[in-house]
Amino acid sequence: MKIAPLAFVAAASLMALSVAQAQTAPATNPNLYAEIGYTATTFKVSNGADSLKASPSLVSGVFGYQAHPNFAVEGFLGFGAGKDGVKYNGVDLPIDVKLGAMVGVFARPSIALGDTVELFGRIGWMHTELKTSAPGLSVTEKDSNVAYGFGANFNLSKTSYLQASWTSFYNKDDTKIEGFGLAYGLRF
Repeated sequence: MKIAPLAFVAAASLMALSVAQAQTAPATNPNLYAEIGYTATTFKVSNGADSLKASPSLVSGVFGYQAHPNFAVEGFLGFGAGKDGVKYNGVDLPIDVKLGAMVGVFARPSIALGDTVELFGRIGWMHTELKTSAPGLSVTEKDSNVAYGFGANFNLSKTSYLQASWTSFYNKDDTKIEGFGLAYGLRF
């Protein structure tokens, strides 16, 4: 039969046209987004007047689903990008701190201020890994805790944006890990 090959060619042509249109058409209201970012963190342990401080860095990725124009759910994955030396009451110690793998989930309420700026908050749960090393010794600690933060997206186009944010990744038993981050995001 000659109808079957013609129908196949017609269906294949229609699929090719729809795929091409989907690739070139801008997303008008995308529900999915992804971000890649860098965060300068502060690690601090306080006990009265005494404190340990370090500033390891973090590279992160976020994958989110915009369930409502003012609410999204996000998955977070981060890895330490650099270690930093520990200071005890301002004095350098021969100890380095590096963030390991960090995994979390967030609820993210937001509000748009016109077409170019969006303010948001984040609250969720984060599993954090911290690696401490000294000459001849290496210790890895893992723990989970509530994480929260806030920030702003600055739209570059309908599908891309720059982000500035602050996040408290860990705050438990006199230990804090928090930081300011910059990210680039894509909606699709």
